[in-house]
Amino acid sequence: MGRGDVCPKCGNDSRVCKNCRFFDLNSYRSCREEQSEWVKEKDRGNFCGFFESKESAAPDPTLTAARNKLDSLFGKKPLSQNEEAPASQPLDLSDELAEFLKKRQK
Repeated sequence: MGRGDVCPKCGNDSRVCKNCRFFDLNSYRSCREEQSEWVKEKDRGNFCGFFESKESAAPDPTLTAARNKLDSLFGKKPLSQNEEAPASQPLDLSDELAEFLKKRQK
């Protein structure tokens, strides 16, 4: 996928941070690739050499295992090896944390 490629349906740039497997709003610079340069516009085409399309990327087993441990703390169903936790939305675990701490105090 080249920098100038566009979606045939909507005409938007295809090679953008938001379509990359490393894109994660919870990470530093919204990117899990530590060596990448900062990209200001996450929805515009760029020259990042680390870009990997989300479609072709296999889930990271380390992230899946870490997510499963976290989910087990809050009694949620673990992800299978083929699933990856959605990385495009910030996590809001405040309600779950409050409930967990309430149970621990009893």
